[in-house]
Amino acid sequence: MDILEVTHLKKVYETRFSSNKVTALKDVSFNVEKGEYIAIMGESGSGKSTLLNILATLDTPTSGTVKLKGEDISKIAEGNLADFRRRHLGFVFQDFNLLDTFSVKDNILLPLVLSKVPYKKTEQELAPIVKSLGIQELLEKYPYEISGGQKQRVAAARALITEPDLLLADEPTGALDSKSSENLLSLFQEVNLKQQTIVMVTHSAVAASRANRILFIKDGQVFHQLYRGTQSDSELLESISKTMTNLLSKEV
Repeated sequence: MDILEVTHLKKVYETRFSSNKVTALKDVSFNVEKGEYIAIMGESGSGKSTLLNILATLDTPTSGTVKLKGEDISKIAEGNLADFRRRHLGFVFQDFNLLDTFSVKDNILLPLVLSKVPYKKTEQELAPIVKSLGIQELLEKYPYEISGGQKQRVAAARALITEPDLLLADEPTGALDSKSSENLLSLFQEVNLKQQTIVMVTHSAVAASRANRILFIKDGQVFHQLYRGTQSDSELLESISKTMTNLLSKEV
């Protein structure tokens, strides 16, 4: 079953005081099945961040459609977008986006509080996710008191606590050291095994090698894609590296 349908997506930016136009996305189409783990790769300026922003309802397409569970997200009224995001989407960003004036616990529970989930239920939802992420001892600390890797685990807990239909990750390992990156990518694989659907934008071939399908964006279009099949992480990493080399040399 397809949970996400992207059809003939186009995005053109126009400068405010001139007639210059920049086409970020030309004609992007792909579907995502429930429980898939997809990585989106491409060099800077390829359009992958624009694509993620549209999927996140943070930007709107010039033409084309994006449907999540059959609903065209570009037609959601502005006043309903925040509620839509809380109910359907989870976000993990490179810069964490944690609130320094909130404790770790309050940061994680924020989406549930905003959705007016009863306090007793928020506590029930909190316990298993912080245990699985190994951050029980951090709950009373504040973001400025913990490491980058710990912040990213907190951000992941906040994204996952609502059990979103779609988890969107924007360069989630970009600000992490190798050990913290490995821990986060292992977490993504674990939650994906529980049928959590993930779409991740990344420059990192190592990060992408943990996904099950990789879309390569070039000049605003899906230029190529790889499927894991029976490949191990290391074998998929080699395939990704070869594809990126060919992509840059225009030989794919």
